Amino acid sequence: MLTVKSGRFIQNNVVIMEDIECGFKSGEFWGIIGQNGIGKSTLLDALSGLSNQYQGSICIDQTPVHTLDPVTRARKISYLLQEQEPSLAFKVSEAVAMGRFPWLTSKTEDKQITEDILSLCRINHLKDRNILQLSGGERRKVEIATCLAQQADYLLLDEPLNHLDLVYKNHIMQVFKQYSQEHAVVMVCHDIEVVKNYCSHVLMVLGKDCYIAGTSATILTKQNLQRLFNDSSQLN
Repeated sequence: MLTVKSGRFIQNNVVIMEDIECGFKSGEFWGIIGQNGIGKSTLLDALSGLSNQYQGSICIDQTPVHTLDPVTRARKISYLLQEQEPSLAFKVSEAVAMGRFPWLTSKTEDKQITEDILSLCRINHLKDRNILQLSGGERRKVEIATCLAQQADYLLLDEPLNHLDLVYKNHIMQVFKQYSQEHAVVMVCHDIEVVKNYCSHVLMVLGKDCYIAGTSATILTKQNLQRLFNDSSQLN
């Protein structure tokens, strides 16, 4: 289980979230929701081990995330950033195959997994394209595929649906939901309907030291959504 205890998260030397206690485990698909700037991405950065701007503890199976070596951490956690800009002219198939770097598996197995993920993410037709020449939506699909190829226990997603069309959003959310059957998926998302339709659990951040967490059915009530939006007209 990936757990946060007495979490206090800092951005630009300012505490933006505190007193966070939560845990994410295999078989669960978590949606993290809250208004802009409230600290959702900061929380994911800390969960991933990329940031140490927090107090309290973040552990995987009681082992602090920040003590894991990079390879072990990469086997445990895959992280899709909200925005990623490619800088090197790799082919799509090469970029997706990079998700296999933590594993000491054979080239044959890595190639098969990469091909399977390309098909799963519906980007086979892009496999020989230069990633620098792709559209924003196409690059997002490649970034998602790379994270899935990593086959980590915990898949962290920061606004994964950015730049994607409606049809593909529905497809990839089904993929994430299926992935969560045997792994843990934690997703920051602004689309309440998407969270309601696909996530089994929700962490709703309402303020600096105010949040609620639990199953989607218990958290995504009209009353709680009114608290989140602070405007009942948003619910009509």
